[in-house]
Formats: sequence, C-alpha cells, structure tokens
Amino acid sequence: MTLVQLYPTTEARRRADAWNPATDIVENADGYSITIDAPGFAKEDLTVKAHEGVLTISGERKSAEASDEKYFRYYERPSGTFERSFRLPDHVDSETINGSYENGVLTLELKKREEAKPHLITVK
Repeated sequence: MTLVQLYPTTEARRRADAWNPATDIVENADGYSITIDAPGFAKEDLTVKAHEGVLTISGERKSAEASDEKYFRYYERPSGTFERSFRLPDHVDSETINGSYENGVLTLELKKREEAKPHLITVK
C-alpha cells in the first residue's frame, strides 16, 4: 500500500487558511510515523484521537497578552487552535497507535496489521 492513502480529510483541506503545524508522514514496512512540529505547547495542550478511521490531532497555543509593561512590536508566531485530520488506511491498527512529545515535536507511531506487512515467499 502507498502513503497516498494517509491524507488530510476534506474538512482539513477546506480549512487551508487556518494555522496548521508542519507535519511529516513516513512509511516503512511495519507502519507509519507522523511527526508534527508543535513548539511552545505543553503536552496537555495537545489531543490525539482515532475514531471511525480518522486520526485527529488538535491543540491550542495561547498568545502572549499585552500589558502596560509590554507592547508587541512584531508578532509572527501563530497562536490559537489547530486541528489536523488524516483518514487512516484500512490496514492501520488504530488500537495500537503510540505517541510521544519531546522538545516540541509530537511523534505518532501507527502500526500496520500483520496481514498488510510484506512477507517473504519461499519458492520451491
């Protein structure tokens, strides 16, 4: 199976103007690895869920508050909420998705079902 099957849902494509963190998806023989840049987030600010064949990652980055002591001259880092959704291929086991968050990077490991993994055939 190809990586093309793991793609953003229609809703995610419709919201192309919304803020979304950079995401990489890599396939290997055992499954997929999804890496999402989320600097400045606390682990508790991120939500990952799989439901009915769709993997959804969401979070919120709060913007800094202006005060009498601070006046923001230039503010480029995006803030607010984001949501990324990906339709999972049928051969991904959504019950075994593992995630970790370290140094501002969220990494999700998605395993392929055993029957979808390549196997060697012995020719006699």
